[in-house]
Amino acid sequence: MAIRAEDYFPLGIGNTWTTQDSSAEWVDTTTTTIVGMATVLGYESFVSIETREDGPDTFYFQLRSDGLYGVSYEDEGFVMEIKYMPRNFSFGDNWLMFSMDTAWSDGGMDFDQTFTMSATAVSYESQTVPAGHFGSCLKLQSSGEMTFLVSMEGMPVYSSTYIFGSTMWLGEDIGIVKIIDWNIEEEGDTTWDYSVLLTYSLSNIAENISKPDNSGIHTWPNPFNSACKIATPSGAEVEIFDVAGRLVATLPASMEKIRSWTPSEDVSGGVYLIRATVGDEKITSKVLFVK
Repeated sequence: MAIRAEDYFPLGIGNTWTTQDSSAEWVDTTTTTIVGMATVLGYESFVSIETREDGPDTFYFQLRSDGLYGVSYEDEGFVMEIKYMPRNFSFGDNWLMFSMDTAWSDGGMDFDQTFTMSATAVSYESQTVPAGHFGSCLKLQSSGEMTFLVSMEGMPVYSSTYIFGSTMWLGEDIGIVKIIDWNIEEEGDTTWDYSVLLTYSLSNIAENISKPDNSGIHTWPNPFNSACKIATPSGAEVEIFDVAGRLVATLPASMEKIRSWTPSEDVSGGVYLIRATVGDEKITSKVLFVK
């Protein structure tokens, strides 16, 4: 019987997972929340915000025809697409998760970097973590290699190779329950990182993943202190008001679903009302600006 990616990675606006991430040197907590929808690289994407001690990051999940992908996308100059798993697969199947081969020159030196990573569906295993006991978790194992070569006038002057991998367990209708990452250093030592699920909330678990909610406003980070992202339905005009009802900023109607608001220097900290207008429909939300 084929395994379906969406059964082990539920995607829906409002879904939240909190994990504890640790190694021999540090312990951190990460909260991942799906806050809205956007089109990235031509694919409908679930926008997730990963919040940790050093600040938030934006990440995109895409359920494409050939599999479930995670995408880091800052601009056209930096795109990373990782294929977590095929859309349908069986135990023993292997797939390429990520591949990159880049070369550049600087200061008379030539640089070449290659990076490959592949994964295998292994079995079902039970796992107990702070969030609870999860039976029949889907176990995936991945491994990869990164090489870095520096040369001058065709002669190599430096090279390094890193070997790494991970084991991931996913609960049915839950998502990632546990991850163990390992990395073999140049000196031959192996380092280990762990991530375990602390809590989760799946508000959209019963909804059809191909028909995500696209009717609300989603703002992140919230609170914010410099700029925030605002996700709205396509074609919405966005107006931002202070608590006294004064118009502070306007973002013209656009087919872009995610836009940014950077308050000007004369805007005071406080609560602001965000209103999105599409045709005759008006949707409102609130955001806290901490100055």
